[in-house]
Amino acid sequence: MTLRSYGHLRVALTVIGFAIAAYLTLLHYDSSVPLACGSGGVINCETVLSSPASMVLGVPVAVWGLLWFVVAFVLALMWTRASGGGEPPHLRAAGLAWTLVGTATVLWLVYQEIAEIGRICIWCTAIHLLVLALLVVEVRADQRPEATGP
Repeated sequence: MTLRSYGHLRVALTVIGFAIAAYLTLLHYDSSVPLACGSGGVINCETVLSSPASMVLGVPVAVWGLLWFVVAFVLALMWTRASGGGEPPHLRAAGLAWTLVGTATVLWLVYQEIAEIGRICIWCTAIHLLVLALLVVEVRADQRPEATGP
């Protein structure tokens, strides 16, 4: 894969993540939005999304996810534009640092779902997988010879 291809993949992953986070945000603020997830057994989005762990500093985690994906999207666009001549080191560092922040958050949220809540939200899991996929893209792209930049 070329660096530009990695950039396009980054953009696609962030757009999908933003869309899911937007849906989860709508669920939080608009009770008329239908919850497309099981509500019984281990897969129980309703329980996860209404748990105390679904709020951080009084803000729904979904809103934090929206913000995270907006920044990740901007970084992805910048990378896609810069990748023709090699990604600048500061941009690589920013993308990796931002993805590591997201990955650390995902680990905390997965712990909350499994250990504290005892239920899994399939939409949250989709976002977690997208963040982890972005981490893989970051690391793989950084290993390419042309990733060293000017």
